[in-house]
Amino acid sequence: MGSRSRTNAFVLVVLAAAAAALIAAYGDRGAFPGIWALSSFILAAYLLDLTNNPLQLGAIGSTSFIIHMAAGVLFGGFYGALVAGASTVLYLSFHRPILIKVLFNAAQRALCVALGIMLYQEVGGGMPAAYLLPEATLRLPAVQKDLGLFFAIAAVYFAINTVALNAVIAISSGRRFREVWNLNARGVLGYDIAASSLSIALAYLYTISERVLGFGTLGFAAVLIPILVIRHIYGLYRKLQSSGRELLDLMVKAIEARDPYTSGHSLRVAALSRAIAHETKMSAEEVEEVYTAAILHDVGKIHEEFAPLLRKESKLTPEETALLQTHAVKSAELVGIISSFRGTVQDTVRSHHERWDGGGYPDGMAGEEIPLGSRIIMISDTTDAMTTDRPYRKRLPIEAVVSELQKYRGTQFDPKLVDLVVNSVTIRRVMAELQSGAATVQAAAPSDGGSKRVVAHPPGILRGRSSWPRIRAF
Repeated sequence: MGSRSRTNAFVLVVLAAAAAALIAAYGDRGAFPGIWALSSFILAAYLLDLTNNPLQLGAIGSTSFIIHMAAGVLFGGFYGALVAGASTVLYLSFHRPILIKVLFNAAQRALCVALGIMLYQEVGGGMPAAYLLPEATLRLPAVQKDLGLFFAIAAVYFAINTVALNAVIAISSGRRFREVWNLNARGVLGYDIAASSLSIALAYLYTISERVLGFGTLGFAAVLIPILVIRHIYGLYRKLQSSGRELLDLMVKAIEARDPYTSGHSLRVAALSRAIAHETKMSAEEVEEVYTAAILHDVGKIHEEFAPLLRKESKLTPEETALLQTHAVKSAELVGIISSFRGTVQDTVRSHHERWDGGGYPDGMAGEEIPLGSRIIMISDTTDAMTTDRPYRKRLPIEAVVSELQKYRGTQFDPKLVDLVVNSVTIRRVMAELQSGAATVQAAAPSDGGSKRVVAHPPGILRGRSSWPRIRAF
């Protein structure tokens, strides 16, 4: 069975599960909340979907889960699932009109809400907003119980959403589930759970407005408008962040233009470094720090003094080698100009040529006194050098690269990291993909004085992700 057939089969399973959940929720659906109420929530979820963020591997992220869960708490699992499904169809029909994706995402979101609310009701959860009404008797233990149980909705919602989305991407792309989960979901569950508390606030204010003023949308707007404003501000921040990343990429391209044989090198090193960092169980923030340091590890080569050394085809003299080795310090100095990169990123860049046995430069550090990110970049940097064509030799096959890593295990490289790289299927896959991409680009590049010049970056380079809470969609 091919990947498309397996993907279609999985989507059918999700559709069947969603249909079963909706049928079960329909039997306990409660009173119809009204067209205006449902339409308001569907529109609000649609607006939040419009402010989505791209995730890894073609997925998108949105905060519309806040509206979905609030609708479920207020109106029950059936109508909450209806809001989630309808808003998803509305958004994807305009922006991603691919039938299988529309059906899958609408079904998995509806399934998340329906099962989450059914579980909440099954374990005895009540309507949290009722405790804020003037006629209600405030019983702190009961409030704490319902608030605690509410987070069961969030746990079920995000568990189903994360598993369903990453499973379908893994099936369709031929990747391992763990690899996809690390790229799309690792490190954000805490943000998602915390943000789900906004659903409670939305439910509280909607109910108070409905019962006191007879117009629930007023309380709804009191929560939704700040959410949209904050989301818009965050979107502007993301654009600024992306612009900063593009400027960094431009600087890297300017550096690599001096050395046509290493064009694309920094991006490949960054991609492989991120994969290794994921496998070491680093936090999401630490992984991104390693990625950033890897992108910038050779930025010091932009100095004019290195230009003739990078263009030289013959062997460097001892004096020239010593001069070239100062690029690590020069790179760290340039990275330190950006205040947010001072500290971990700057130190990682400075030490990326330190050897495990202490024979590296610029400080002669050894063993675990070398920053972990630097040890990772050392392996990625060397690996990319071996797996790409150079003037003096052709690229080496992956098995030969693995053999070289093992040969210098404990001398040049951290032995534990070598073992991790050698034994990880995910890292081996990334190495092969990057090598294939680099080879394709080199083969297609026009010649320049008899040498091949790389003119584009390899496909599939992984980008940074946002830590803003999100509901994933395929």
